[in-house]
Amino acid sequence: MRISPIHLKILAYTLDIEGYDSSAALKQCGFESNEAIDEAGEWVTVERFDRMMAAAIEATKDRSFGLVAGKSLALMRSGILTALAVSTSSLRQMLSDIHRFAPLSVPQSEVELMETRQGTRLVVQAVVKGGLSGHFRTEFAATTAVQMLRFVGASSTDIYHATFPYPQPPGQEQRYAATFGQRISFEQSECAITFNPALLDVKLPTHDPVAYMAARTRAESLLAAMKAGSDMADKVRAWLLSALPALPTVADTAAHLGMSERTFRRHLFTLGTTHADLTQECQRLMAERLLAEGKLPLKQIAQSLGFSSVHGFHRAFRRWSGLTPSAWREKQCLHSPLLDDVA
Repeated sequence: MRISPIHLKILAYTLDIEGYDSSAALKQCGFESNEAIDEAGEWVTVERFDRMMAAAIEATKDRSFGLVAGKSLALMRSGILTALAVSTSSLRQMLSDIHRFAPLSVPQSEVELMETRQGTRLVVQAVVKGGLSGHFRTEFAATTAVQMLRFVGASSTDIYHATFPYPQPPGQEQRYAATFGQRISFEQSECAITFNPALLDVKLPTHDPVAYMAARTRAESLLAAMKAGSDMADKVRAWLLSALPALPTVADTAAHLGMSERTFRRHLFTLGTTHADLTQECQRLMAERLLAEGKLPLKQIAQSLGFSSVHGFHRAFRRWSGLTPSAWREKQCLHSPLLDDVA
């Protein structure tokens, strides 16, 4: 999974604004400086963003730095979504726009509005899960959600309850209370902020119809361009999957799509991916399907994916999933009686 490099840039700005030196954290992620990050360039892997968050925690010596980052002025650099939020007509419209246009920077929105009989809440599903980085991103997104509520005029009594899916960080009670109020529960099923539903449709005095329409038009154009590119990516995936075990080159795929190699590479760059990424994605999809079916030995699966040896397949699959092919198959398919026959 990949995300826009704007997230690394914002985190680096946050470190600098809060009085830390972002250079060490950036170097751990392969960047010499914040200026070296092209926010409109190729999307980066979530694993790389994970390293950046871990480096930020190390630099600040603050396991709950997400509570700081979620309020930072660096968020004003987040481009089109900021322009929409500051000129929107209501919180409901703001959340609708975040849901619609989140794919411009992440695969899906990290904050979702849920209206049920049990209450109205903002549910946080961070792009990174687990470990200190997962806590960081969850607290960052939850703090940003509260900031949205504050933006539309929420008082402390309007924020009813905050829940987190992990144990309470020791010694952080006052910091959590200052951000989320007194009603906080840990080790719950989800991260969510329950709030006064009347806030959703309060008309905002900062609403600027002209500025909002300009920002919305730009966002729709960017989203349409991304969707067109995604359609092309789907065609590339279909072609690569049909070609296995052959591994078409960039030139082969460009010719299949009826475009020059240069134009094809430019389209992929716009999507934040590469031909090699899509090839490996297809190999992984096919590998997981064949492993789950449990009908073929590993050597035959490796050959079906274009690998010259089981060792090469083993190494690639471990890089993709963190598990060996055999371990993945055992974990996913223990119910299959065919496993013992093909292991």
